[in-house]
Amino acid sequence: MKVLLSRRLLLIITLIAAIVFTAVAFELSILPLKYFIPLIVIIFLLAFLFYRLARDKNDRHPIKVALMKLLNVLLAIVLIIASLSLMKGSNFISSITGGNEEIIEMNVVVLKDSAYNSIDDLKGQPFGAHQGDAVNINKTETMIEDDIGEIVVTNYSTNNELVAALLDHEMSAIIVKAVDLESFDSIEDKFNEKIRIIQKYEIKLPKVAANSAKVTQEPFVVFISGRDKEGPINTFSLSDVNMIAAIHPQTKQVLLVSIPRDYYVDMKGIEGVEGQDKLTHSAKGGIDATIQTVENLVGVDMNYYAKFNFTSFMNVIDALGGIEVTVPKYDVIGRDDGVFTTRLDKYTIKPGKQTFDAKHALSFVRERYAFVDGDEVRGKNQMLMLKAIIKKCCSPSIITNMDSVFESLSDSFETNLSADDIKSLINMQINDMASWDVQSYRLTGDASQRVFELATVGDVTSVNANGVYVTQPDEQSVAQAREYIQQVMNGEIVKVTEESSDSDSTQDNTTSTEENTTIE
Repeated sequence: MKVLLSRRLLLIITLIAAIVFTAVAFELSILPLKYFIPLIVIIFLLAFLFYRLARDKNDRHPIKVALMKLLNVLLAIVLIIASLSLMKGSNFISSITGGNEEIIEMNVVVLKDSAYNSIDDLKGQPFGAHQGDAVNINKTETMIEDDIGEIVVTNYSTNNELVAALLDHEMSAIIVKAVDLESFDSIEDKFNEKIRIIQKYEIKLPKVAANSAKVTQEPFVVFISGRDKEGPINTFSLSDVNMIAAIHPQTKQVLLVSIPRDYYVDMKGIEGVEGQDKLTHSAKGGIDATIQTVENLVGVDMNYYAKFNFTSFMNVIDALGGIEVTVPKYDVIGRDDGVFTTRLDKYTIKPGKQTFDAKHALSFVRERYAFVDGDEVRGKNQMLMLKAIIKKCCSPSIITNMDSVFESLSDSFETNLSADDIKSLINMQINDMASWDVQSYRLTGDASQRVFELATVGDVTSVNANGVYVTQPDEQSVAQAREYIQQVMNGEIVKVTEESSDSDSTQDNTTSTEENTTIE
Protein backbone atom coordinates (compact mmCIF):
# COMPACT_ATOMS: atom_id res chain seq x y z
CA MET A 1 0.00 0.00 0.00
CA LYS A 2 2.86 2.30 0.84
CA VAL A 3 4.41 1.64 -2.58
CA LEU A 4 1.10 2.39 -4.31
CA LEU A 5 0.92 5.72 -2.49
CA SER A 6 4.57 6.56 -3.10
CA ARG A 7 4.89 10.20 -4.03
CA ARG A 8 7.38 9.26 -6.76
CA LEU A 9 4.94 6.79 -8.31
CA LEU A 10 2.14 9.34 -8.12
CA LEU A 11 4.40 11.89 -9.83
CA ILE A 12 5.18 9.45 -12.65
CA ILE A 13 1.46 8.73 -13.17
CA THR A 14 0.64 12.44 -13.18
CA LEU A 15 3.47 13.23 -15.60
CA ILE A 16 2.31 10.49 -17.98
CA ALA A 17 -1.24 11.89 -17.82
CA ALA A 18 0.13 15.40 -18.42
CA ILE A 19 2.19 14.26 -21.42
CA VAL A 20 -0.81 12.47 -22.93
CA PHE A 21 -2.99 15.56 -22.39
CA THR A 22 -0.33 17.79 -23.97
CA ALA A 23 -0.06 15.54 -27.03
CA VAL A 24 -3.84 15.25 -27.48
CA ALA A 25 -4.45 18.98 -27.00
CA PHE A 26 -1.61 19.86 -29.38
CA GLU A 27 -2.95 17.45 -32.02
CA LEU A 28 -6.49 18.83 -31.71
CA SER A 29 -5.12 22.37 -32.20
CA ILE A 30 -8.21 24.23 -31.02
CA LEU A 31 -6.49 26.01 -28.12
CA PRO A 32 -4.44 29.09 -29.10
CA LEU A 33 -0.77 28.98 -28.12
CA LYS A 34 -1.22 31.99 -25.82
CA TYR A 35 -3.46 29.76 -23.67
CA PHE A 36 -1.93 26.38 -24.49
CA ILE A 37 1.66 27.07 -23.40
CA PRO A 38 0.82 28.68 -20.01
CA LEU A 39 -1.70 25.90 -19.30
CA ILE A 40 0.86 23.15 -19.94
CA VAL A 41 3.50 24.96 -17.85
CA ILE A 42 1.04 25.32 -14.95
CA ILE A 43 0.08 21.62 -15.13
CA PHE A 44 3.70 20.45 -14.93
CA LEU A 45 4.54 22.97 -12.20
CA LEU A 46 1.58 21.75 -10.12
CA ALA A 47 2.67 18.13 -10.54
CA PHE A 48 6.17 18.89 -9.27
CA LEU A 49 4.86 21.22 -6.55
CA PHE A 50 2.56 18.51 -5.15
CA TYR A 51 5.47 16.05 -5.35
CA ARG A 52 7.77 18.42 -3.49
CA LEU A 53 5.26 19.32 -0.77
CA ALA A 54 4.47 15.63 -0.20
CA ARG A 55 8.02 15.10 1.04
CA ASP A 56 8.22 14.58 4.83
CA LYS A 57 11.26 12.61 6.06
CA ASN A 58 10.30 12.50 9.73
CA ASP A 59 6.54 12.06 9.26
CA ARG A 60 5.85 15.30 11.10
CA HIS A 61 3.07 16.46 8.76
CA PRO A 62 1.09 13.37 7.71
CA ILE A 63 -2.06 15.37 6.91
CA LYS A 64 -0.18 17.71 4.58
CA VAL A 65 1.52 14.77 2.88
CA ALA A 66 -1.81 12.97 2.39
CA LEU A 67 -3.38 16.15 1.02
CA MET A 68 -0.58 16.71 -1.51
CA LYS A 69 -0.78 13.09 -2.67
CA LEU A 70 -4.54 13.42 -3.01
CA LEU A 71 -4.13 16.57 -5.09
CA ASN A 72 -1.64 14.75 -7.32
CA VAL A 73 -4.15 11.94 -7.82
CA LEU A 74 -6.94 14.41 -8.58
CA LEU A 75 -4.71 16.25 -11.08
CA ALA A 76 -3.97 12.97 -12.86
CA ILE A 77 -7.68 12.07 -12.97
CA VAL A 78 -8.63 15.49 -14.34
CA LEU A 79 -5.96 15.21 -17.04
CA ILE A 80 -7.13 11.72 -18.03
CA ILE A 81 -10.77 12.85 -18.26
CA ALA A 82 -9.76 15.96 -20.22
CA SER A 83 -7.68 13.86 -22.63
CA LEU A 84 -10.59 11.47 -23.24
CA SER A 85 -12.91 14.42 -23.82
CA LEU A 86 -10.50 16.00 -26.31
CA MET A 87 -10.07 12.70 -28.16
CA LYS A 88 -13.85 12.39 -28.34
CA GLY A 89 -14.04 15.92 -29.76
CA SER A 90 -11.33 15.16 -32.30
CA ASN A 91 -13.11 11.99 -33.42
CA PHE A 92 -16.37 13.94 -33.73
CA ILE A 93 -14.80 16.64 -35.90
CA SER A 94 -13.30 13.95 -38.13
CA SER A 95 -16.67 12.18 -38.42
CA ILE A 96 -18.64 15.22 -39.63
CA THR A 97 -16.02 16.78 -41.90
CA GLY A 98 -14.61 16.02 -45.31
CA GLY A 99 -18.03 15.14 -46.72
CA ASN A 100 -19.51 11.68 -47.13
CA GLU A 101 -21.03 9.67 -49.92
CA GLU A 102 -24.76 10.31 -50.19
CA ILE A 103 -27.00 7.26 -50.26
CA ILE A 104 -30.16 7.07 -52.36
CA GLU A 105 -32.42 4.25 -51.20
CA MET A 106 -34.35 2.52 -53.97
CA ASN A 107 -37.23 0.20 -53.06
CA VAL A 108 -38.74 -2.75 -54.89
CA VAL A 109 -42.44 -2.59 -53.98
CA VAL A 110 -45.15 -5.26 -54.32
CA LEU A 111 -48.78 -5.42 -53.23
CA LYS A 112 -49.24 -6.45 -49.61
CA ASP A 113 -51.50 -9.39 -50.50
CA SER A 114 -49.24 -10.71 -53.27
CA ALA A 115 -47.45 -14.06 -53.06
CA TYR A 116 -44.01 -12.48 -53.48
CA ASN A 117 -41.91 -12.65 -50.31
CA SER A 118 -38.38 -12.10 -51.59
CA ILE A 119 -36.63 -10.65 -54.61
CA ASP A 120 -36.04 -14.21 -55.86
CA ASP A 121 -39.80 -14.68 -56.21
CA LEU A 122 -39.82 -11.95 -58.87
CA LYS A 123 -37.75 -13.87 -61.40
CA GLY A 124 -39.40 -13.50 -64.80
CA GLN A 125 -42.00 -11.05 -63.46
CA PRO A 126 -42.67 -7.59 -64.98
CA PHE A 127 -41.34 -4.47 -63.23
CA GLY A 128 -42.55 -0.88 -63.56
CA ALA A 129 -40.76 2.43 -62.96
CA HIS A 130 -41.10 6.19 -63.56
CA GLN A 131 -39.23 7.33 -66.65
CA GLY A 132 -38.26 10.64 -65.01
CA ASP A 133 -35.81 8.84 -62.71
CA ALA A 134 -34.09 6.90 -65.48
CA VAL A 135 -30.54 7.17 -64.12
CA ASN A 136 -31.34 5.71 -60.70
CA ILE A 137 -33.77 3.18 -62.17
CA ASN A 138 -31.08 1.88 -64.54
CA LYS A 139 -28.61 1.49 -61.67
CA THR A 140 -31.22 -0.33 -59.59
CA GLU A 141 -32.14 -2.54 -62.54
CA THR A 142 -28.50 -3.61 -62.80
CA MET A 143 -28.39 -4.53 -59.09
CA ILE A 144 -31.65 -6.50 -59.37
CA GLU A 145 -30.27 -8.40 -62.37
CA ASP A 146 -27.19 -9.26 -60.33
CA ASP A 147 -29.56 -10.95 -57.86
CA ILE A 148 -32.14 -12.67 -60.07
CA GLY A 149 -31.01 -12.41 -63.68
CA GLU A 150 -32.41 -10.35 -66.55
CA ILE A 151 -35.61 -8.39 -65.92
CA VAL A 152 -37.95 -6.32 -68.07
CA VAL A 153 -38.81 -2.82 -66.80
CA THR A 154 -41.72 -0.83 -68.26
CA ASN A 155 -41.32 2.94 -67.90
CA TYR A 156 -44.37 5.10 -67.16
CA SER A 157 -44.59 8.81 -67.84
CA THR A 158 -46.41 9.62 -64.57
CA ASN A 159 -46.51 8.21 -61.07
CA ASN A 160 -50.28 7.91 -61.41
CA GLU A 161 -49.83 5.44 -64.26
CA LEU A 162 -47.15 3.60 -62.28
CA VAL A 163 -49.38 3.23 -59.21
CA ALA A 164 -52.33 2.12 -61.33
CA ALA A 165 -50.19 -0.51 -63.07
CA LEU A 166 -49.29 -2.07 -59.73
CA LEU A 167 -52.81 -1.93 -58.31
CA ASP A 168 -54.28 -3.39 -61.52
CA HIS A 169 -51.71 -6.24 -61.46
CA GLU A 170 -50.22 -5.16 -64.78
CA MET A 171 -46.89 -5.04 -62.97
CA SER A 172 -45.80 -7.51 -60.30
CA ALA A 173 -43.45 -4.94 -58.73
CA ILE A 174 -42.43 -1.32 -59.13
CA ILE A 175 -39.08 0.34 -58.49
CA VAL A 176 -39.46 3.54 -56.45
CA LYS A 177 -37.13 5.95 -54.71
CA ALA A 178 -37.79 5.64 -50.96
CA VAL A 179 -38.29 9.37 -50.49
CA ASP A 180 -41.07 9.38 -53.13
CA LEU A 181 -43.19 6.64 -51.54
CA GLU A 182 -44.86 8.92 -49.00
CA SER A 183 -46.21 11.19 -51.75
CA PHE A 184 -47.93 8.22 -53.42
CA ASP A 185 -50.66 8.41 -50.76
CA SER A 186 -51.90 11.53 -52.55
CA ILE A 187 -52.33 9.47 -55.73
CA GLU A 188 -53.99 6.46 -54.11
CA ASP A 189 -55.55 6.81 -50.65
CA LYS A 190 -53.52 4.85 -48.06
CA PHE A 191 -51.27 3.48 -50.79
CA ASN A 192 -48.45 2.74 -48.35
CA GLU A 193 -50.79 0.50 -46.35
CA LYS A 194 -51.49 -1.57 -49.47
CA ILE A 195 -47.89 -2.39 -50.36
CA ARG A 196 -44.78 -4.11 -49.02
CA ILE A 197 -41.14 -3.24 -49.63
CA ILE A 198 -39.64 -6.54 -50.70
CA GLN A 199 -36.07 -5.37 -51.29
CA LYS A 200 -33.98 -2.25 -50.74
CA TYR A 201 -30.98 -1.16 -52.81
CA GLU A 202 -28.51 1.64 -52.13
CA ILE A 203 -27.04 3.94 -54.75
CA LYS A 204 -23.98 5.84 -53.57
CA LEU A 205 -23.26 9.31 -54.90
CA PRO A 206 -19.63 10.49 -54.81
CA LYS A 207 -18.36 12.99 -52.25
CA VAL A 208 -18.66 16.66 -53.16
CA ALA A 209 -15.21 18.22 -53.43
CA ALA A 210 -14.66 21.46 -51.54
CA ASN A 211 -13.47 24.65 -53.21
CA SER A 212 -11.06 25.21 -50.35
CA ALA A 213 -10.32 28.59 -48.80
CA LYS A 214 -8.12 29.79 -45.94
CA VAL A 215 -11.09 29.99 -43.61
CA THR A 216 -9.46 32.14 -40.92
CA GLN A 217 -7.96 34.61 -43.37
CA GLU A 218 -10.24 34.97 -46.38
CA PRO A 219 -14.00 35.02 -47.01
CA PHE A 220 -15.84 31.88 -48.06
CA VAL A 221 -19.37 30.78 -48.95
CA VAL A 222 -21.22 27.79 -47.53
CA PHE A 223 -24.43 26.30 -48.90
CA ILE A 224 -26.63 25.12 -46.02
CA SER A 225 -29.17 22.37 -46.60
CA GLY A 226 -31.61 21.32 -43.90
CA ARG A 227 -34.20 18.58 -43.86
CA ASP A 228 -37.03 17.86 -41.46
CA LYS A 229 -36.94 14.07 -41.50
CA GLU A 230 -35.38 11.46 -39.23
CA GLY A 231 -32.65 9.11 -40.43
CA PRO A 232 -28.89 9.10 -41.13
CA ILE A 233 -27.66 12.45 -42.38
CA ASN A 234 -26.06 10.90 -45.49
CA THR A 235 -29.35 9.31 -46.62
CA PHE A 236 -30.98 11.11 -49.55
CA SER A 237 -33.84 13.47 -48.74
CA LEU A 238 -35.43 16.56 -50.24
CA SER A 239 -34.21 19.80 -48.70
CA ASP A 240 -36.65 21.81 -46.57
CA VAL A 241 -34.17 24.57 -45.69
CA ASN A 242 -31.92 26.16 -48.32
CA MET A 243 -29.53 28.92 -47.30
CA ILE A 244 -26.33 30.56 -48.43
CA ALA A 245 -23.89 31.70 -45.74
CA ALA A 246 -21.28 34.25 -46.82
CA ILE A 247 -18.63 34.43 -44.07
CA HIS A 248 -15.77 36.90 -43.67
CA PRO A 249 -13.44 35.91 -40.79
CA GLN A 250 -11.64 39.26 -40.75
CA THR A 251 -14.67 41.55 -40.59
CA LYS A 252 -16.50 39.01 -38.36
CA GLN A 253 -19.64 39.16 -40.45
CA VAL A 254 -21.99 36.42 -41.61
CA LEU A 255 -24.70 36.97 -44.20
CA LEU A 256 -27.45 34.33 -44.35
CA VAL A 257 -29.53 34.25 -47.53
CA SER A 258 -32.65 32.09 -47.37
CA ILE A 259 -34.13 30.60 -50.56
CA PRO A 260 -37.73 29.29 -50.67
CA ARG A 261 -37.88 25.52 -51.20
CA ASP A 262 -40.47 25.98 -53.99
CA TYR A 263 -38.38 28.49 -55.97
CA TYR A 264 -38.91 27.69 -59.66
CA VAL A 265 -35.39 27.44 -61.07
CA ASP A 266 -33.33 25.79 -63.81
CA MET A 267 -32.17 22.33 -62.71
CA LYS A 268 -28.42 21.71 -62.89
CA GLY A 269 -26.27 18.68 -62.15
CA ILE A 270 -28.91 15.95 -62.55
CA GLU A 271 -28.07 13.53 -65.32
CA GLY A 272 -30.82 13.34 -67.92
CA VAL A 273 -32.83 16.23 -66.41
CA GLU A 274 -33.25 19.61 -68.07
CA GLY A 275 -35.69 22.44 -67.52
CA GLN A 276 -37.25 24.13 -64.51
CA ASP A 277 -38.46 22.67 -61.25
CA LYS A 278 -38.78 23.46 -57.58
CA LEU A 279 -35.43 24.01 -55.87
CA THR A 280 -36.19 21.26 -53.35
CA HIS A 281 -36.37 18.72 -56.21
CA SER A 282 -32.76 19.45 -57.20
CA ALA A 283 -31.81 17.27 -54.23
CA LYS A 284 -32.89 14.27 -56.31
CA GLY A 285 -29.44 14.54 -57.85
CA GLY A 286 -27.75 14.84 -54.46
CA ILE A 287 -26.30 17.81 -52.62
CA ASP A 288 -23.94 18.54 -55.53
CA ALA A 289 -26.89 19.06 -57.90
CA THR A 290 -28.52 21.46 -55.44
CA ILE A 291 -25.27 23.40 -55.09
CA GLN A 292 -24.93 23.69 -58.88
CA THR A 293 -28.56 24.80 -59.15
CA VAL A 294 -28.10 27.50 -56.48
CA GLU A 295 -24.82 28.68 -58.00
CA ASN A 296 -26.59 29.07 -61.34
CA LEU A 297 -29.42 31.00 -59.66
CA VAL A 298 -27.38 33.56 -57.71
CA GLY A 299 -24.19 33.62 -59.78
CA VAL A 300 -21.95 32.90 -56.77
CA ASP A 301 -19.61 29.91 -56.36
CA MET A 302 -19.92 27.87 -53.17
CA ASN A 303 -16.76 26.86 -51.30
CA TYR A 304 -18.38 24.32 -49.00
CA TYR A 305 -21.68 22.79 -47.96
CA ALA A 306 -23.18 22.01 -44.57
CA LYS A 307 -26.09 19.62 -44.24
CA PHE A 308 -28.19 19.06 -41.15
CA ASN A 309 -31.25 17.21 -39.94
CA PHE A 310 -33.45 19.95 -38.50
CA THR A 311 -35.25 17.60 -36.09
CA SER A 312 -32.17 16.28 -34.27
CA PHE A 313 -30.10 19.43 -34.91
CA MET A 314 -32.35 21.26 -32.47
CA ASN A 315 -30.74 19.17 -29.69
CA VAL A 316 -27.75 21.49 -29.93
CA ILE A 317 -29.94 24.14 -28.28
CA ASP A 318 -30.17 22.11 -25.07
CA ALA A 319 -26.41 21.50 -25.24
CA LEU A 320 -25.93 25.28 -25.38
CA GLY A 321 -28.21 25.78 -22.38
CA GLY A 322 -31.06 27.26 -24.42
CA ILE A 323 -31.13 30.26 -26.73
CA GLU A 324 -32.84 33.64 -26.85
CA VAL A 325 -34.96 34.62 -29.84
CA THR A 326 -36.85 37.87 -30.32
CA VAL A 327 -40.13 36.74 -31.89
CA PRO A 328 -41.67 39.36 -34.23
CA LYS A 329 -45.35 40.22 -34.10
CA TYR A 330 -46.69 38.27 -37.06
CA ASP A 331 -50.13 38.36 -38.66
CA VAL A 332 -51.74 35.42 -36.87
CA ILE A 333 -54.93 33.82 -38.13
CA GLY A 334 -57.82 34.72 -35.80
CA ARG A 335 -55.79 36.98 -33.46
CA ASP A 336 -54.60 40.59 -33.43
CA ASP A 337 -51.96 40.37 -30.67
CA GLY A 338 -49.46 38.16 -32.54
CA VAL A 339 -49.76 35.32 -30.01
CA PHE A 340 -49.91 31.89 -31.63
CA THR A 341 -50.06 28.23 -30.60
CA THR A 342 -47.85 25.71 -32.35
CA ARG A 343 -49.46 22.67 -33.93
CA LEU A 344 -46.57 20.53 -32.61
CA ASP A 345 -46.76 20.15 -28.79
CA LYS A 346 -49.25 23.06 -28.50
CA TYR A 347 -46.83 25.68 -27.18
CA THR A 348 -48.18 29.23 -26.84
CA ILE A 349 -45.62 31.75 -28.08
CA LYS A 350 -45.86 35.52 -27.64
CA PRO A 351 -44.08 38.29 -29.57
CA GLY A 352 -40.93 39.59 -27.90
CA LYS A 353 -37.82 38.05 -26.37
CA GLN A 354 -38.26 34.33 -25.66
CA THR A 355 -35.94 31.65 -24.29
CA PHE A 356 -36.30 28.32 -26.09
CA ASP A 357 -35.16 24.81 -25.29
CA ALA A 358 -34.87 22.22 -28.08
CA LYS A 359 -38.54 21.12 -28.03
CA HIS A 360 -39.89 24.69 -28.04
CA ALA A 361 -37.44 25.64 -30.79
CA LEU A 362 -38.46 22.74 -33.03
CA SER A 363 -42.15 23.55 -32.61
CA PHE A 364 -41.40 27.21 -33.37
CA VAL A 365 -39.48 26.58 -36.62
CA ARG A 366 -41.99 24.01 -37.87
CA GLU A 367 -45.08 26.17 -37.39
CA ARG A 368 -46.74 27.68 -40.45
CA TYR A 369 -50.48 27.05 -40.12
CA ALA A 370 -50.95 29.74 -37.45
CA PHE A 371 -49.79 32.54 -39.75
CA VAL A 372 -51.46 34.48 -42.52
CA ASP A 373 -48.20 34.28 -44.48
CA GLY A 374 -47.65 30.58 -43.76
CA ASP A 375 -44.42 29.27 -45.28
CA GLU A 376 -42.94 32.76 -45.53
CA VAL A 377 -43.07 33.14 -41.74
CA ARG A 378 -41.71 29.63 -41.23
CA GLY A 379 -38.71 30.57 -43.37
CA LYS A 380 -38.17 33.71 -41.27
CA ASN A 381 -38.31 31.71 -38.05
CA GLN A 382 -35.79 29.17 -39.33
CA MET A 383 -33.47 32.07 -40.09
CA LEU A 384 -34.02 33.58 -36.63
CA MET A 385 -33.23 30.25 -34.99
CA LEU A 386 -30.04 29.70 -36.98
CA LYS A 387 -28.85 33.23 -36.18
CA ALA A 388 -29.50 32.65 -32.47
CA ILE A 389 -27.56 29.37 -32.53
CA ILE A 390 -24.61 31.00 -34.31
CA LYS A 391 -24.61 33.84 -31.78
CA LYS A 392 -24.59 31.41 -28.84
CA CYS A 393 -21.85 29.29 -30.43
CA CYS A 394 -19.65 32.40 -30.71
CA SER A 395 -20.08 33.28 -27.02
CA PRO A 396 -17.62 32.30 -24.23
CA SER A 397 -20.12 29.71 -22.94
CA ILE A 398 -19.24 27.45 -25.88
CA ILE A 399 -15.97 26.50 -24.14
CA THR A 400 -17.69 24.80 -21.20
CA ASN A 401 -20.41 23.28 -23.39
CA MET A 402 -18.24 22.11 -26.28
CA ASP A 403 -18.34 18.40 -25.40
CA SER A 404 -22.14 18.32 -25.17
CA VAL A 405 -22.45 20.40 -28.36
CA PHE A 406 -20.27 17.89 -30.23
CA GLU A 407 -22.38 15.01 -28.94
CA SER A 408 -25.66 16.67 -29.93
CA LEU A 409 -24.42 17.19 -33.50
CA SER A 410 -22.93 13.74 -34.04
CA ASP A 411 -25.86 12.23 -35.97
CA SER A 412 -27.39 15.36 -37.43
CA PHE A 413 -24.66 17.37 -39.13
CA GLU A 414 -22.23 16.94 -42.03
CA THR A 415 -19.95 19.26 -43.97
CA ASN A 416 -17.18 19.05 -46.54
CA LEU A 417 -15.12 21.58 -44.62
CA SER A 418 -11.97 19.75 -43.55
CA ALA A 419 -11.25 18.83 -39.94
CA ASP A 420 -8.35 21.30 -40.00
CA ASP A 421 -10.71 24.06 -41.20
CA ILE A 422 -13.10 23.45 -38.30
CA LYS A 423 -10.26 23.32 -35.78
CA SER A 424 -8.80 26.55 -37.16
CA LEU A 425 -12.15 28.33 -36.84
CA ILE A 426 -12.59 27.13 -33.24
CA ASN A 427 -9.02 28.18 -32.44
CA MET A 428 -9.64 31.62 -33.94
CA GLN A 429 -12.85 32.10 -31.97
CA ILE A 430 -11.27 31.06 -28.65
CA ASN A 431 -8.29 33.29 -29.40
CA ASP A 432 -10.17 36.53 -30.02
CA MET A 433 -13.62 35.78 -28.51
CA ALA A 434 -14.96 38.27 -31.03
CA SER A 435 -18.65 38.87 -31.46
CA TRP A 436 -20.02 38.26 -34.94
CA ASP A 437 -22.48 40.38 -36.86
CA VAL A 438 -25.06 38.06 -38.45
CA GLN A 439 -27.21 39.64 -41.16
CA SER A 440 -30.07 37.85 -42.93
CA TYR A 441 -31.85 38.29 -46.23
CA ARG A 442 -34.70 36.32 -47.85
CA LEU A 443 -35.17 35.78 -51.54
CA THR A 444 -38.76 36.54 -52.49
CA GLY A 445 -41.08 35.76 -55.35
CA ASP A 446 -44.61 35.18 -56.55
CA ALA A 447 -45.99 31.98 -55.02
CA SER A 448 -49.32 32.20 -56.84
CA GLN A 449 -47.93 30.83 -60.10
CA ARG A 450 -49.06 27.43 -61.41
CA VAL A 451 -47.08 25.15 -63.72
CA PHE A 452 -48.11 21.95 -65.45
CA GLU A 453 -44.72 20.28 -65.75
CA LEU A 454 -41.70 19.86 -63.50
CA ALA A 455 -38.32 18.80 -64.85
CA THR A 456 -37.81 15.93 -62.39
CA VAL A 457 -41.44 14.80 -62.33
CA GLY A 458 -42.84 15.44 -65.80
CA ASP A 459 -46.51 16.19 -66.42
CA VAL A 460 -48.21 16.95 -63.09
CA THR A 461 -51.77 17.34 -64.36
CA SER A 462 -52.52 13.71 -63.51
CA VAL A 463 -52.00 14.65 -59.85
CA ASN A 464 -53.61 18.08 -60.09
CA ALA A 465 -55.47 19.05 -63.25
CA ASN A 466 -54.91 22.74 -62.47
CA GLY A 467 -51.16 22.31 -62.17
CA VAL A 468 -49.02 22.82 -59.08
CA TYR A 469 -47.93 25.97 -57.31
CA VAL A 470 -44.35 27.20 -57.48
CA THR A 471 -42.63 30.40 -56.36
CA GLN A 472 -41.55 32.44 -59.35
CA PRO A 473 -38.28 34.19 -58.38
CA ASP A 474 -38.22 37.97 -58.03
CA GLU A 475 -35.14 38.79 -60.14
CA GLN A 476 -34.60 42.05 -58.24
CA SER A 477 -34.48 40.08 -54.99
CA VAL A 478 -31.94 37.64 -56.48
CA ALA A 479 -29.79 40.52 -57.75
CA GLN A 480 -29.89 42.18 -54.32
CA ALA A 481 -28.76 38.94 -52.66
CA ARG A 482 -25.88 38.65 -55.13
CA GLU A 483 -24.82 42.22 -54.35
CA TYR A 484 -24.94 41.62 -50.58
CA ILE A 485 -22.85 38.46 -50.92
CA GLN A 486 -20.23 40.24 -53.03
CA GLN A 487 -20.04 43.07 -50.50
CA VAL A 488 -19.34 40.60 -47.68
CA MET A 489 -16.71 38.85 -49.81
CA ASN A 490 -15.07 42.21 -50.53
CA GLY A 491 -14.77 42.97 -46.82
CA GLU A 492 -17.48 45.61 -46.78
CA ILE A 493 -19.81 45.79 -43.78
CA VAL A 494 -23.30 44.89 -44.94
CA LYS A 495 -26.42 46.14 -43.22
CA VAL A 496 -29.53 44.49 -44.60
CA THR A 497 -32.42 46.93 -44.44
CA GLU A 498 -35.77 45.81 -43.09
CA GLU A 499 -37.35 46.83 -46.39
CA SER A 500 -35.07 44.66 -48.51
CA SER A 501 -35.24 41.72 -46.16
CA ASP A 502 -39.01 41.80 -45.87
CA SER A 503 -39.91 42.98 -49.35
CA ASP A 504 -43.40 42.23 -50.55
CA SER A 505 -44.09 38.76 -51.87
CA THR A 506 -47.37 37.71 -53.43
CA GLN A 507 -48.25 34.44 -51.79
CA ASP A 508 -51.38 32.34 -51.83
CA ASN A 509 -50.85 30.29 -48.70
CA THR A 510 -53.98 28.20 -48.99
CA THR A 511 -53.13 26.94 -52.44
CA SER A 512 -49.46 26.56 -51.59
CA THR A 513 -50.32 24.39 -48.60
CA GLU A 514 -52.72 22.33 -50.71
CA GLU A 515 -50.05 21.77 -53.34
CA ASN A 516 -47.49 20.58 -50.81
CA THR A 517 -49.70 17.63 -49.95
CA THR A 518 -49.37 16.30 -53.49
CA ILE A 519 -45.98 17.01 -54.99
CA GLU A 520 -43.31 17.99 -52.50
